[in-house]
Amino acid sequence: MDKQATVSAKTYIWVALLLVALTIISTILSSLNLGYLNDLMAVGVAVLSALIVLSKFMNIKLNGGYARLLFAGVMAMALLIFFVAFVG
Repeated sequence: MDKQATVSAKTYIWVALLLVALTIISTILSSLNLGYLNDLMAVGVAVLSALIVLSKFMNIKLNGGYARLLFAGVMAMALLIFFVAFVG
């Protein structure tokens, strides 16, 4: 039987606060006029938030081959969003 990883309440609080901070940063970045960098920074903050949620709240271990596959998928999605934003 697999042992489930236990995460303390303190970790959940810190992760929640980090996600709130990233949301505030994303909101501040959306109000700035940085040209094409707005889209890049927004995607970067979204990718970081997604990785935090995957690793802490969903208890997905980000090591080995699975991490490379996950990273490749996230980067493919980020590139798709980038090209749709600038070509469309």
